[in-house]
Amino acid sequence: MEAIMTDEALPPMPPHAHYAGFWLRFIAACIDLVLYMPVYWGMGIAFDYACLHVLGVSMTDASVDYADVTPSTPHEVYRWWFESIFGVVALLSYSWFFSSKWQASPGMHLLKFRVTGEEGQRIGFLRALAWGITGTFGWLICCAGVLYLQKDIMIVRDMLDSCKEQNVDMADCVTEVEKAIGISFISFQHLMYAAAGLTVFMFLIWALSIALPRDKTGFHNLICGTRFLKGRP
Repeated sequence: MEAIMTDEALPPMPPHAHYAGFWLRFIAACIDLVLYMPVYWGMGIAFDYACLHVLGVSMTDASVDYADVTPSTPHEVYRWWFESIFGVVALLSYSWFFSSKWQASPGMHLLKFRVTGEEGQRIGFLRALAWGITGTFGWLICCAGVLYLQKDIMIVRDMLDSCKEQNVDMADCVTEVEKAIGISFISFQHLMYAAAGLTVFMFLIWALSIALPRDKTGFHNLICGTRFLKGRP
């Protein structure tokens, strides 16, 4: 347990070390995403069951009428709780994988590369957790614009869906949407495009911080003193 919690000392990293680049790490992340999906669905079913039987409300049962939008529907409230719980579980499991003998997530292990310290040593759980936390903060910063609009996006989506189901005239629906979000629908669309463009730009900067350096660091690896090396331990 102590070896997992703290870095394992190894000889200095050889100068000819081969680092895993952006696309290899991106594909590994996609594999991890696919592998985590059953866990996400399973936790969602369990969480929905708990909400229904303990609180008397299901997070998947909430409906929004286009003319009666509340700031926080049960679906929104309990979904955020569920997303937070799943995020903590994913973060802890990633940290455990990184500090295990694999030194890699399942996707990374399949593609035969691993995470190490700056000198090639096996990292401990705390440093792996720090990597996950800084990576999460980086993701939040990149998606800040979209996340800021998330509540309005959900309101607009639910109201438009409700209008279609009730065969309400779209012009009347847009008027109600504008009342709910406090700005014109055209302005809201422009804000969405701007937020999406900012997110793409920020992720591009992050990708270049991995692709361009010789040791393929990236901002959060630079902060945490971690590297991604090709080959298994």
